[in-house]
Formats: sequence, structure tokens, C-alpha cells
Amino acid sequence: MLTTRIAAFLVAVSLAAGGLVVTAASAEARPGCTYRIVRVKTRLNIRVEPRGRIVDKLYPGDRTWGSCKKHGKWRRVHGTEIGRRGFAFGRYLKKIGRR
Repeated sequence: MLTTRIAAFLVAVSLAAGGLVVTAASAEARPGCTYRIVRVKTRLNIRVEPRGRIVDKLYPGDRTWGSCKKHGKWRRVHGTEIGRRGFAFGRYLKKIGRR
């Protein structure tokens, strides 16, 4: 969420200055699916790989984005606490749209 706001700010500043800036966040935000966190009481861990080391967290009701592709029962998404990319168990993600 923070990276989306930063990317929007950079685009607005560059348009006001008459230039065009393409950031990694804005280019990356286009394809994929949007998810809402469900069936979680405390937090959902984001891992480096399925069943791997924890690198970020998502909280109940958070919205995130990531790949629509399935990796077994896991999905590749972005965390909201630090903004790192990783894997979350698909049972706790409800797809709410495509980007």
C-alpha cells in the first residue's frame, strides 16, 4: 500500500515537472490479482518460499496484491508491514479482483 502511494506521488511530481518517471513499483503493480485477508485472527505470515522463513506479515482485513498463479496451495503476494514479497497460504486469501 505504501509503495502504491509513493509511486503515485512520484508520477504526480514528474507530470507537474513535465517529465515522465517509471518506477519499479508502478511497473510491477499492473499485472496480477488483488486479495483480501480472511479467516485470520492475529496475522498471516509471508514467507520466502512455501513453508520457509517469515519475512513479512498481513493482518485481518488487509488488502494485498500478487500473482494469480498458484504454487500448490500457496500464492505469491506482497506483505503490508514491511512491503516484502513472498508466499502466503491460499486458504487465507480471498481473490477480490484482477489488476
